[in-house]
Amino acid sequence: MLRDPPPPLEQYARRLLAEGDSWFTIGTLNLPRASNVLFTLEFQQPVAIVNCAYPGHTLHHMVDNLHDPYFDRLLRAPGFASYWEALLISGGGNDLIDAAAVGPVGSDGQAVPAAMRLLLTPAEAAAQGSADQALSYVSEAGWSVLAGYLRSNFIELVARRDQGPSAGRPLFTHTYATPTVRASGTVGAKQGWLHPAMEKLGIPLPVRQPLAELLFGRLRALLLELDQDSGLPGALPQVHVFDSAALSTIVPATPGATGISGDWVNEIHLLPEGYKKMGLPFGQFIDQTLARYPG
Repeated sequence: MLRDPPPPLEQYARRLLAEGDSWFTIGTLNLPRASNVLFTLEFQQPVAIVNCAYPGHTLHHMVDNLHDPYFDRLLRAPGFASYWEALLISGGGNDLIDAAAVGPVGSDGQAVPAAMRLLLTPAEAAAQGSADQALSYVSEAGWSVLAGYLRSNFIELVARRDQGPSAGRPLFTHTYATPTVRASGTVGAKQGWLHPAMEKLGIPLPVRQPLAELLFGRLRALLLELDQDSGLPGALPQVHVFDSAALSTIVPATPGATGISGDWVNEIHLLPEGYKKMGLPFGQFIDQTLARYPG
C-alpha cells in the first residue's frame, strides 16, 4: 500500500478514495480464492481507486478508518489532500463481529457489564425472556452502545470529508450479506469469528443462525438509515448506501461446513465469485449515483 502521495491519476475519468474493513482487503490467506469488493467493481469510465485498507485489517474498525493517518491526509490535510470524486467506505460489519466476541468476564477476571457487550449468556437470556429465542441473547444496552458508536463514526467521516477538497462529494458504503455461523476461519482465527464467540457463551445451536440474522438485520437497518434519501432521522448528506444484503444471488454457506461453501471462503468472507455478485451491481449503483453530481 502506498504511504506517499499517490501517482498521477489525471488519465482516469474518476478518482475514488477507499478505506474499510476486511471486505475491502483480503479475508483469507488462501490466495487463489482471495478477493474483495473493490476488485470486482466495474464502471462505465476509467476509474482509479486509492485503497487505504490493507491485509491484516481482518477486524478493522470504524474508528480505525478515522485514525488512519494516510487516509486522513489524503482526505483533508492542507497541501497533501486530493480531490476525490467519491469516497468508498466499508464499515460496521467487523465492529459487530468483534463486539459479539466480548464475553461476560474480561481478561482481568472482572465482570463485563451488559452495556459493554453485544451477546448474553443462556442464564441471562432466560432471565429476560426465553433461552430458546434469539432476541433474548441480545444485550439491548450493548446494541445501543454499538449503534451509537457506528453512527458517530459515520457522522465524523462526513465532517472530515467536508473539511477537505472533496467537500460535498458522495460517500458510498454498503450493507452486509448475513454469514452462516460455522467453524470456518483463517490464520489467527481458525474457527471463524461468530462461531467461537457463540460457542464460548454456550448459546444453543438452534439459536445461533437466527441470532446472526437478527444482528445483521439490525446493522442493515442502521446503515440504510444513513442514506441521504432514506427520509429517516439518521440520514447524512451525500451518503449513499448500496444494499448488498438484499441480493438474492449470493449463495449462503451450508451450516456446519468447515471450508469453502456456497459463495463463502470462510465464515464471514466471500469467494471471488461471491464478491463479483456484489461488485457488479455496486459499481452500477455508484455510476448511477455519480451521474447526479456535477464535476
